[in-house]
Amino acid sequence: MTDALAASVQEVAAPWADSDYYRLAEQWTDIFWNHDGPFRPLYDQLDKRAVIELAVGYGRHAERAAPHCGTLIVMDVIEYNVKICRLRLQKMANVGYVVNNGFDYQPVPDGAVTGIYCYDAMVHFSPDLVEAYLADTFRVLKPGGRALFHHSNYLAPDDRHYGQNPHARNSMSQDLFAALAGKAGLIVRHSDVITWTGVADLDGVTLVEKPAR
Repeated sequence: MTDALAASVQEVAAPWADSDYYRLAEQWTDIFWNHDGPFRPLYDQLDKRAVIELAVGYGRHAERAAPHCGTLIVMDVIEYNVKICRLRLQKMANVGYVVNNGFDYQPVPDGAVTGIYCYDAMVHFSPDLVEAYLADTFRVLKPGGRALFHHSNYLAPDDRHYGQNPHARNSMSQDLFAALAGKAGLIVRHSDVITWTGVADLDGVTLVEKPAR
């Protein structure tokens, strides 16, 4: 299973290792932080005492989040991205840095965090990686902790690379995401289907919770 996940990680992550996207994305940072948008109201429902940002990129959101978190772990499978974050966030003493394996939150201990968020990244993850992350979300969250995921709502054909799909969306749906969350033991607290850059219903935004008991 681990070998299969590692192969999926390589397929998903490889195109982003040398991408100019991270620099270009700086101009769109406010989309997440806009109080009238689909993300910020749900992000505000996270307990910020101990947070993970998954697939942090160059840290454009971590830079805004860190001052309001007790601790913030920034995590990415691409080592260079984490290196950029270390430089960008070096004055923020509450930030930790992890280059992870692309399918779980290791080495974060069980029940160590109160919140997780992932924006504009999981939309590219294959279904097996989404499933693996949801399972590990249950592991690392404290009881009552919540996680916010921006994911694909595009059921892609299986005969082509995800990069050929609209905005490089991998195959996922709102219903499948909810089913995988439930399988992991998580409760879906809120889920919306959203338009992304003019493509109706392309994405989903889902807030999940680890049961308090």
